[in-house]
Amino acid sequence: MHLGIGATVRDEASAAASGRRLLSDPEWFDALGELLAQVGSHQFPDAFAKTIHRLAPFDYTVSFAYSGPGKPLCVHHTFAPKQFDIHVREYEIGPYLLDPFYKATANGTRSGVYRLSDLAPDQFYKSEYYKSYYVQTGPVDEIAFFSPGKDGWIVATSLMRAPSRQNFTAHDLRTLRIVEPLVRRIVEMHWRTDERLKTATPVEDDKAVMRRTVQDALEARGMPPLTPRELQVVGLVLEGHSSESIANLLGISAGTVRIHRKNIYAKMRISSQRELFAIFVKAPATTSWPVTSG
Repeated sequence: MHLGIGATVRDEASAAASGRRLLSDPEWFDALGELLAQVGSHQFPDAFAKTIHRLAPFDYTVSFAYSGPGKPLCVHHTFAPKQFDIHVREYEIGPYLLDPFYKATANGTRSGVYRLSDLAPDQFYKSEYYKSYYVQTGPVDEIAFFSPGKDGWIVATSLMRAPSRQNFTAHDLRTLRIVEPLVRRIVEMHWRTDERLKTATPVEDDKAVMRRTVQDALEARGMPPLTPRELQVVGLVLEGHSSESIANLLGISAGTVRIHRKNIYAKMRISSQRELFAIFVKAPATTSWPVTSG
């Protein structure tokens, strides 16, 4: 207990020291002033990246706008063409449905600074989504700023570090969280002026359409339909939840979850999560899974 209290005191002291350094850094205030000057302009995302890079260096960034469980809209990125294909084009086809940042916005997160590992399910780094898709995208670590936009849109700006760098440190995260309330208000001012968020029509999360789409994908492979509960379990397995985590989310026992998984695998004629993920990524782009809370 004493060690925990000591660690908390050290964290608070470190955060206070970080705050004092920022307050005495004229270049930080210059960058903040430039960020304010670019609100409403096409240069704003680059000014934002430059401002935040002073606090916690990163290699590339992407901003996706989310509207509840609708399909995301890429509003800015710094990727080379090959990276763009993986991070944006492939992501928008279907993998976004398993992204912890997407799930956070779909479940009501509107603002804040979050590390990917803070939001990921308990077995995320063992999931087929992580091994078969996320690893291809390249970053060794990722932090996102969540900011409200117009008409219910949430913009998540991801800061990514390449494998050649170390992970973001606890100090990096503390510093970003110190500036987040001020920076968020500036970012919110900008995204509320973005015409794409005013005019774009997000894909509605229609569970009836989702079920038909998934069942059509299974039927095309000669597989029997899944029940609504089985569809929920499939989605949570793909996201990276363990049987125990799924049980907590759905209010059932872990044993019942395992029975569902056994029945699902039998219906789909598969024996591994890799095969399950392969079916998912080959499904039509309109496929969606039921959004669960928690």
